[in-house]
Amino acid sequence: MYKILTALGLAAVAVMMIAAFPRVQVADGRILVTDNRIQFAAAAAGITASGGTITNYAEGGTNFQVHIFTTVGTTNFVVSAGSGNIEVLIIAGGGAGGGNGGSGGGAGGATNISLQVSVTNITVLVGTGATRGGHYTGSIVASDGSNSVFGANVANGGGGGGSRHGNDHTAGRNGGSGGGGNPAGSGETGQGNDGGSHFGTLAGGGGGGYGSIGSNATADTIAGDGGEGIDSSISGTATKYAGGGGGGCTIGDGGNTIGVGKGGGGNGGDATGGNGYAGTANTGGGGGGATGNNTGGLGGSGIVIVRYEK
Repeated sequence: MYKILTALGLAAVAVMMIAAFPRVQVADGRILVTDNRIQFAAAAAGITASGGTITNYAEGGTNFQVHIFTTVGTTNFVVSAGSGNIEVLIIAGGGAGGGNGGSGGGAGGATNISLQVSVTNITVLVGTGATRGGHYTGSIVASDGSNSVFGANVANGGGGGGSRHGNDHTAGRNGGSGGGGNPAGSGETGQGNDGGSHFGTLAGGGGGGYGSIGSNATADTIAGDGGEGIDSSISGTATKYAGGGGGGCTIGDGGNTIGVGKGGGGNGGDATGGNGYAGTANTGGGGGGATGNNTGGLGGSGIVIVRYEK
C-alpha cells in the first residue's frame, strides 16, 4: 500500500510540474520536463575543479578546460566533484648562465603525465628560475633552477652553466637539463639533456634542453647554442618550453658568434660584451652565458598546466 501511495504521490507531483511548467529543464540534468513529458536523466559526468588560471578551448572537436599555474610557490589543484582523466605538463625552473665567456644554463626538467582522478586535493609547486648568474671572476657559481611538482611527480630544476676562471672553464651543473661547461652537466633521463662543452677557455657551450643536448662551442669566438626545448599546445596556445641558454665568449670585440637560446632560453651576452640574457618566465628556459667580464643570465621560472575534457 505504501509503495502504491508513493507512486501516486510522485505521479501527482509530475502532473503538477507539467501543468505549471510545461518546458522546465532542471540545471543539474537530473530532471527534464519538456513538451509535457518528464524525463529522469543521469547527472552530467566530468570533473569540477579549481586552482590556477582557468581557461577553456576546443581542439579537434573536443572541449577542454585548462588550469595554468604560473605563480612561483605552492598552491593546490582541487577536484571538488566528478572524476576523469587529466593531462599535466610540469616544467621546472631553468639554470643560470655562467660568467666571462660562460656557458648557458640548462633548461628546467620537463615531464608529461596522465592521471585518473576523482575528488582530491593535489599540491602544485611552480619552481623559480635560478637567481644567481655566474660571475666573471669564476668565484661565484651559476645557481640551479628549482623543482616544479604536481603531487608525487617532480620535474628537476635546470643546472647552472660553467664560467671562465683564470685559464680554465668550470664545470656545468647537473639538473633537469645540464648546464654547459668543462665538463658539461648531465640532464635527468626523461626530463632533459646534457649541456654542451666549452672551447678552450674563451667560448662557452650551450645549456641542455628537453629536445636535444646543448651545442658545443667550436672556436674561441664561436659559442654553442642552447639545446632545443619542447613544443606543447596543452594550454590552447602553441608554446616552446624547456630550452637551453646560449653560450657567451670571453673577448667582447664584436667579432664573436654568440650562442642562441632555444625554447625560452636566454641568448649569450652581446658580441661586444654584456651580461647573458635571462630565460623567459614560465618556460623553464636556461639563462645565457656572459660575454666579456660580465655575469650570466638568470633562469626562467617554471610552469604547471593541467588539462581535461569538459
